[in-house]
Amino acid sequence: MRPHVELVQEKDLVWHEAELHRGSGRARQRNLSYDEENGAASTRVAFDKAWSRPAGYHHADVEWYIMKGRVKLGDRVLGKGTYLRAPAGLCIPAMQVAEGTEVLIFREYGDWGFSVSDKNRGRFVAQGGNTVSTAPGELTIVDTSRMEWMPNLYEGDTQRFLKLKMLYVDPPSPQDNNTGFVSIMCWAPPGWSDNRMVHHPVFEEAYSLDGQMVYNFGTLDPGAYFFRPAKVKHGHFMAGEERGWTGIFRLDGSLINWITVNERIVVEGDAINYDPETQGPVIAGIPVRSRSIGPWDLDGQ
Repeated sequence: MRPHVELVQEKDLVWHEAELHRGSGRARQRNLSYDEENGAASTRVAFDKAWSRPAGYHHADVEWYIMKGRVKLGDRVLGKGTYLRAPAGLCIPAMQVAEGTEVLIFREYGDWGFSVSDKNRGRFVAQGGNTVSTAPGELTIVDTSRMEWMPNLYEGDTQRFLKLKMLYVDPPSPQDNNTGFVSIMCWAPPGWSDNRMVHHPVFEEAYSLDGQMVYNFGTLDPGAYFFRPAKVKHGHFMAGEERGWTGIFRLDGSLINWITVNERIVVEGDAINYDPETQGPVIAGIPVRSRSIGPWDLDGQ
């Protein structure tokens, strides 16, 4: 499973050679989070030189979000703000990436493997397929710059003008009753706030694209990232006054907000072999945290 990461700033992470099998060119990646059990990963990739790869299929469900530059997929040219998803086993066209392009790449339930082929893999001959659900899959390409912001369909107006763009929703499958993964772009307008404490039955990860959001684990500035397992409580939220906050969210199921109000946490005990005045408070289960995010503020947050 992936560790609880809250927060990391991607600029604090080291560069690795990009896991883009069967391609030619030069690219590097920063690992935002990584699951060593099943190969799932969330990465930030920079293309230092033009890069290309022939047609074929991924061994995992793979999503790209283009933050800068240009990607050519077959005859289609994709620019900044484009989201694409290819389910495992689905043959996709040849890809060419321009020098200087920067992307987010997410994959689920599979490693970085890619097989050069002009056919789909195995049982996915007709349409490709998802590794999470048994529903048929297909290539998804969305230009987010052409999408309108929509109300928060998970809570409507109770979230006070929080807006969404739905990038991908894994279709329900009657065989396994799994609603699958969801990828969303979210915008909190300037001054937006929510003073509730929430947690969810699904994991939640986000990469901050623009603006600022302050909440109990720290501040989401551009480049900040978290991966939060299910049932971790978080809040209260306050968006920046200038541009609000915009980010990419991913979940491994339909979002349900379990809400707590009047939250109160009390930690009491007697020190045995240390001075609590000089050592400071200690809590269990502190997640991975980036150095530039700063130390934990256990009194204020």
